[in-house]
Amino acid sequence: MKVGAWSELKHIALSRYVDSARGARARWGYTSFIDLFCGPGRVINRETKEMLDGGVLTAWKMSARGQGPFSQVFIGDLDGDAVDACERRLVAANAPVRSFVGSAIQTVDTVMAELPHGLHFAYLDPFSIEQLDFELIRKLSSQRHIDILIHFSVMDVQRNIGGDFKLSSSRLDAAAPGWRDALKLDVLPKREHVGAYLEYWESLVVELARMQVSANKPLFVNANRGPLYRLIHLSRHELPQKLWNDAALPKSTQQRLPF
Repeated sequence: MKVGAWSELKHIALSRYVDSARGARARWGYTSFIDLFCGPGRVINRETKEMLDGGVLTAWKMSARGQGPFSQVFIGDLDGDAVDACERRLVAANAPVRSFVGSAIQTVDTVMAELPHGLHFAYLDPFSIEQLDFELIRKLSSQRHIDILIHFSVMDVQRNIGGDFKLSSSRLDAAAPGWRDALKLDVLPKREHVGAYLEYWESLVVELARMQVSANKPLFVNANRGPLYRLIHLSRHELPQKLWNDAALPKSTQQRLPF
């Protein structure tokens, strides 16, 4: 899978958070990492041609560097070959892995049924906003002690929100059910459409998933400074929010973007 340089920054943020939560994990008898869009476990930087670890390998390797390694890693993907490749790479890195083939909205039920009492961390990195079904978040949130890190595609929302607003169905419906009835886009300036959609989505997180959105929502951009996505962290407790807000990104121009 070929990606831009921004993908490495995303994995830096993920790695920093996993590292910062090491002490919290060490206090639990069982901890898990869940990635239901795992892909093959490796990505290729399209500019440098360098092969890099994907999200789940990045997270596992960081957790295994010291105290508090994840007790179990759960992976899933619609592509069975990708799941096999990712599992082999995790096993080679000595990860205790369980793998599943299917869409995230299908595999989440199986994973949730296997989770014992513990501290859980789900990483949702879908290819598009269409795959970020809100029901997936709702099901994950049924675990009391879980936090969720989400790749939220701003680019997909920006591309589709204007044209889809008056259609009978939209590529944005699954991620934020009811958005067209709730938002008054016809009276909002175009530049405010994406923000309104995200604000509505966040309201669903609070009302339906009973989780809070952390303040730090770093925006990742392409080479032309066009917005790609935000990393959005959900939790129920102050400690994971503080850890994410502090660790989300190193000091960089990324944090100073005027969005």
